[in-house]
Amino acid sequence: MNDIERFDNLQNTVKVNPKNFQARRELIMLCLDLGFEKAALSHIKYLLKIFPDDANLYFNTGICWEKLKNYDNALIAYQKAVELKSDEPDFLYNLALCYEIKGEIEKAKEYFKKVIFYKNEDSNAFFSIGVLYSKQEDHKTAIKCFKKAIEYNYSDYFAHFWLAEEYKKTKQYDFALVEYRKVLELSPDYSWAYFNIAQIYWELNRVDDAVVMLEKTIEKNKKDYEAIKLLVQILIQKAEIEKALELLTKFSEENENGDIYYLMAKVFELMEDENSYHDCLELALENKSTLTFDVGAIKQELKEIENEK
Repeated sequence: MNDIERFDNLQNTVKVNPKNFQARRELIMLCLDLGFEKAALSHIKYLLKIFPDDANLYFNTGICWEKLKNYDNALIAYQKAVELKSDEPDFLYNLALCYEIKGEIEKAKEYFKKVIFYKNEDSNAFFSIGVLYSKQEDHKTAIKCFKKAIEYNYSDYFAHFWLAEEYKKTKQYDFALVEYRKVLELSPDYSWAYFNIAQIYWELNRVDDAVVMLEKTIEKNKKDYEAIKLLVQILIQKAEIEKALELLTKFSEENENGDIYYLMAKVFELMEDENSYHDCLELALENKSTLTFDVGAIKQELKEIENEK
């Protein structure tokens, strides 16, 4: 029996016998799995009239409202679930996440810590609180949290990635490289890890190694603008103009991007192709939504070219 058939059967069961509470509870969980949050809320409301102190019903109410992106109602529901059962890690974790979504970071940290108090090997809680410390630029504490997350769940490549990021931010590049490589062991297609390794190599003036990692990044994610931009800038610096132009041309055929057009303009400038240089500057300005270079400076550059004609 597939989920839809099971859904129909449960619907019929509670229709025939509204007081079949077990069937209604199963139906609530199936509604959540199928994305029928409003239907789930209706059945939860029915059961809450009979079981007003059922913490699980409030928890599932919170899940419904969270999926519907009504975080105020989700927060109220999770708070009620925790009020009724204050030592349940899942309730505390979702409440913490809801506080985080609403921007109440200290509250979120408080409840993630409570999760860890009751379930001290909860890797998700360590990871989540680590992210909050990272965003607050408390790198030392964030590193401790990510290490704990990895200790309890080594296969969590996101935890390895965030730990690597903290090491990178604090210029502990050797440690960062170790963690990025662990990310790639666990998830070989994770392009951001290749890109961040490339950035470190670039910072360390290991230019050829940076190029290899950037090429790998683009192989894994052909639309990684930042990787393409950095690679082109390196190729220009290395005077590999034709290779830079080939990369930019290939990308521009599939994507209109202001930054890419501007870099093409700079390549054509080096090649002394004035017409293509001019045309690409115009194309860059026509795609301002994807242009991160100084628009005013580009306009002035274009004006100077036109004045020289």
